[in-house]
Amino acid sequence: MPSITFYNGTSLLKKIEATKGRTILATAKQGRVALRHKCGGKASCLTCKVTIPNQSAVSAPEPKEARKLGESNLEKGLRLSCQTRVYGDIEAVIPEDPYKARIRALLEQARQE
Repeated sequence: MPSITFYNGTSLLKKIEATKGRTILATAKQGRVALRHKCGGKASCLTCKVTIPNQSAVSAPEPKEARKLGESNLEKGLRLSCQTRVYGDIEAVIPEDPYKARIRALLEQARQE
């Protein structure tokens, strides 16, 4: 049975056993890993992005996903978790929430002043 190891940046979040052929988003929900999403897996909101450094054990991007993300993002390992199916052990890096990142940057700037 494949597994997904979720990271938030470099911090390990959780390792979850996945059903072969299931999406990363569905597996994250099952394992209670907080992964932002809004559209219910239809590839329209683009909020469920993850970075997958080694994509040898996941499905190839469908045309809809490739069109939404663009070739340069796909080359960097960025994928939509709602569209990416797992067939072996993988690592998925969840990006920092943009609002939290902005707040963190503002707090850091205030501390330096």
